[in-house]
Amino acid sequence: MSEFEDSLLIRLEQAERAVRHAEEQQDDYGAEVHRADLANLRRLAGEHGVVVDAPGKE
Repeated sequence: MSEFEDSLLIRLEQAERAVRHAEEQQDDYGAEVHRADLANLRRLAGEHGVVVDAPGKE
């Protein structure tokens, strides 16, 4: 696995955790911001052929 893939997968995991944390805190705005970041990271992964789990899967 390349350094790019490693970094991207780490960022995806961090964004997923941030979404969950914001939801737990009932921070709708924060959750939406992190969901947008997560969507962008998933798009970037797809453009570069990096396989990631389906949204919501852990």
